[in-house]
Amino acid sequence: MMRGIFLKSICTVIFSACFAVILSAGPIGKHPDNPHYFIYNGKPMVLITSDQHYGAVINLDFDYIAFLNTLKEYGMNLTRIYPGGYVEMKDSYVAGNPLGPAPDRFILPWKKSSIKGANEHLGSYKYDLDTWDPVYFKRLKDFVYQASIRNIIVEIAFFNGMYTDRWMMQPLFHSNNIQNIGSCEYQQFTTLTDENLVRYQTEYVKKIAHELYNCDNLIYDISDEPAMEKQNSWEWNSRLLDSLKSVDKDKHIYGETAHSASPDFTGDKRTTWIPTEYISPMEMTLDSDYIDNKPIIDVETVYFPFGYGSNPVEETRVEGWYGMLGGLAGLIHLNSDFSVKNPNAAGTDTRPIILPQKQVLMKFIYSLDFIKMSKFTGFQVVNSDALVRGIAEPGKQYALYFFHANRKWEEWPQGSTASRFNVNTGWFTDTIRINNVPSGEYKIEWVNPSSGEVLDSSDKKWEGGNLIIHTPSYLTDIALRMKSHSDSR
Repeated sequence: MMRGIFLKSICTVIFSACFAVILSAGPIGKHPDNPHYFIYNGKPMVLITSDQHYGAVINLDFDYIAFLNTLKEYGMNLTRIYPGGYVEMKDSYVAGNPLGPAPDRFILPWKKSSIKGANEHLGSYKYDLDTWDPVYFKRLKDFVYQASIRNIIVEIAFFNGMYTDRWMMQPLFHSNNIQNIGSCEYQQFTTLTDENLVRYQTEYVKKIAHELYNCDNLIYDISDEPAMEKQNSWEWNSRLLDSLKSVDKDKHIYGETAHSASPDFTGDKRTTWIPTEYISPMEMTLDSDYIDNKPIIDVETVYFPFGYGSNPVEETRVEGWYGMLGGLAGLIHLNSDFSVKNPNAAGTDTRPIILPQKQVLMKFIYSLDFIKMSKFTGFQVVNSDALVRGIAEPGKQYALYFFHANRKWEEWPQGSTASRFNVNTGWFTDTIRINNVPSGEYKIEWVNPSSGEVLDSSDKKWEGGNLIIHTPSYLTDIALRMKSHSDSR
């Protein structure tokens, strides 16, 4: 018995020491040399992933170790969670949705009481909002720790805009807690209308921030789509942001959704990164808010595969390349293959196709000295409807991405939104003019975004001026990587 206690103590010391080492490098933040990208453990970083639907912690049936191991295996370095302020019903959207646990399989920040009567979708017993559940916080901290030792950043979004069919099963709805908190209409969940509700929302944010204060692999987002019903949520977002900062004291970085059912915090000095989502909000954010000098992450896409059109593999690929080579610092592709029954996506297209293609994108970005690059618009596509975005360090390195598609527009409560692309999958050739390319010798490479294969490579001696380049014939999409020979990188 004494030997067992001794070994347990030693393991505890080792665990604590390892945790301290992981935490010692400082939290992820904006890179000092280029605020459009991140720095972590002293190195430039972009964040790319294919992700579960945010319920990895709150769902007791979700094996997050298997999930995190899969991300690490393919070099993915980001995941997103909702820590309990918003939940969904079992199998909503898709069977096995992690954010919709089975009744009585929720684990939330608040402890369950002995009083029955909660909504059938949430479980039998009401929550006591004045008592925190230590078992939940042990699971939360272990999830963040397990991510950290796999070099995975965790984005925490505290809330989501509320839906009429889900309000009645939230822990903060009046009939699901013994304090009778949350008697307002669902549209007012993200406003200051119900001060008693706001008080508990504030304490929840502060408690999460307090418990995770020592974790370095975190970025925070107050709410996804808080103005979903076009309500004015600015004051609510502002108060919760101040509450977060009062505990976290600017140790981590904070964001608020841009151009997607949200008030505008892009230029607010309290926010240090910008979450955006889907196609048209992402484009608007890159076009109008890049000047705010904050890393921008596309934090949400439609669900792979069923949310896409006839070419889901190509459609999920092109939006990632289009965003990352348009100036994003990260992206999260939502993926229903990661489910409660299949947390590592075994036997699905995700493992042989989706994750390897995300890996190709990651490797392409890291083949560049991207920390010296920024969004680049100094080019024109000649006589073509190709969609092209680029980043560059003019005269040194250029990266541009080409594909052909139209935007899939839908009417959402917050207005008309392009949720995804309808991709044209034929063969194409395009011509592009890059303006004011300095004289020098350049290596020009055309890369297949699906495989990473270099399709064509050539050297060009240039005397300066507008450079005309023709793509080779390509199927669906292609990427240009052009570097100056005088650049030793």
